[in-house]
Amino acid sequence: MASVTIPAKRTTGGNRRIFIGIGVIIIAIIAALIVTRPSSSAAVSTVATTTVASGSIVASVDGSGTVSAAQTVDLAFQTSGSVAQVLVTEGDIVQANQTLAQLDTRDLELQIASAQAALDSAKIKLTQTQEGNVQPADITAQQASIASAQAQLRSAQAQLAALKNPNAATISSAEATVRQAELNLQSQKDNSSATKTKAAQDLEKATASLTQAQASYATAKSNWDFVNETNQDPTNPETKDSTGKVTKNKLSDTQRQQYYDTFVQAEAALQSAEASVQQAQITYDNSRQAEPNTIQQAESKLADAQAQLAALKNPSKTDIAQKQASVDQAKANLEQAQANLAKLTAPGTSTDVEIQQSSVIQAEQTLKQAQLDLEKATLKAPFDGIITAVDLVPGSSASSATAAISMLDRSTLHVDLKLSENDVAKVVLNQPVTLTIDALKGWNSAGTVSYIAPAAETSNDVVTYAVRVSFPDNDTRVKIGMTANLSITTAKKDAILLVPNSSLLPNGAGYAVKVLGADGKTTEVEVQTGLTDGSNTEITSGLNAGDNVVTNPNTTSTPGGGPPFGGG
Repeated sequence: MASVTIPAKRTTGGNRRIFIGIGVIIIAIIAALIVTRPSSSAAVSTVATTTVASGSIVASVDGSGTVSAAQTVDLAFQTSGSVAQVLVTEGDIVQANQTLAQLDTRDLELQIASAQAALDSAKIKLTQTQEGNVQPADITAQQASIASAQAQLRSAQAQLAALKNPNAATISSAEATVRQAELNLQSQKDNSSATKTKAAQDLEKATASLTQAQASYATAKSNWDFVNETNQDPTNPETKDSTGKVTKNKLSDTQRQQYYDTFVQAEAALQSAEASVQQAQITYDNSRQAEPNTIQQAESKLADAQAQLAALKNPSKTDIAQKQASVDQAKANLEQAQANLAKLTAPGTSTDVEIQQSSVIQAEQTLKQAQLDLEKATLKAPFDGIITAVDLVPGSSASSATAAISMLDRSTLHVDLKLSENDVAKVVLNQPVTLTIDALKGWNSAGTVSYIAPAAETSNDVVTYAVRVSFPDNDTRVKIGMTANLSITTAKKDAILLVPNSSLLPNGAGYAVKVLGADGKTTEVEVQTGLTDGSNTEITSGLNAGDNVVTNPNTTSTPGGGPPFGGG
């Protein structure tokens, strides 16, 4: 019994150990299979994909900047003076060349009048130089000299002929000539004396009128200077009431204008009186100078007539020779008188004309300067715009050193921004831009790129380029100085294949994506990319519409279909 029992026990114990070993091996194999076997259901459940489809994409460059007006300007008068009128207030909309303010221009208007008078005088002198610098009285006197010389020549010729062929009729005519010469001499004496006397009287009257005009001008100027300095009535500057209180008599604008008009009229009257005295003096001098010449000529004619009569009655060879000499001299006198008249009426030399032309040009420039000074006293809008500040009032002083009125032009607004060299390379003129302002909820506007700087700006080793975006002013809520956000559309494509940017994997110098196949396995595919908008990217080759790409490939299996956690 002992031999049977012992083997039975050995057999039972050995089988149990064999079964246990086999079970352990089977369990290990199953566990290994579970770990290493590909599980498509597990991969599908852990991979996020998207289907490649056709769509549109817009590429843009973004930035921000401050809203600015098309133009802003601080206007100042170009001359100094007292402000007479202010015609605008803050907020007014004005047109180009509209008058905004004006200084007191009365003194400037006087300067223009004086410059105009000087120009007129210079033109008259130029005309006299070009056409002959002679007075009408001088021409008349010289013409009279010619007539006298012609008469002397005819007389000398007649006397010579009478001496050579004397007869009773010739003697009778010579006697009549003597009598006529005597009458003519007396008449010339009377007329010359009367003309000179009248000219002297006219000169005295003109001088008296000038004295009166000078006195009136002095009074008017003194009154006007007093008005300008005090704005009081010069004839009655102060009033004292019954209590002894003194009050200054201020003038109204109408009264001031009356004193100014009186001053201008007095100045004009003074100039007219001066001209009258000059003309009267010329007339008197001419008459005074002409008197002895006229009488001398008449006396000479009488002496000649008497000599001719004597020679006719007792002619001799000597008398004939003398008469011939008289004829020759009379011819010479006539020729000289004619030459003198030609000299009087001849124009001045080229140098004289050039001098007078220079005087005219100088007077014209003086007048233009006076007119320009008057224009400077008026402040005008340089463009259509809005008044933003008015820093003067009527009666205040203005100068070119201080801005008087500020204005801006909102016809077109713009925003200046700075872009990196990578971004500016994508921007060209006239590209569309979308603008928004955080302070204005729901506001947006369409603009365009209107300027791109040709050169970079460098600050703290950072290179940027200035870009300007212009947009229309169509909303009064938009204020100058607000911060605007800009999105510049650099490119747009329609009907192209798109994938999310999260699907792209670096692949050398390009990109790749992981495509999920029907068997649940992912395959890495190299793709060519185009535009991107920051969220999606254009695929130009490598994919087809309908392909499923992994949207987050960095957390999925590697090419070949292995599980996310690796394994063999």
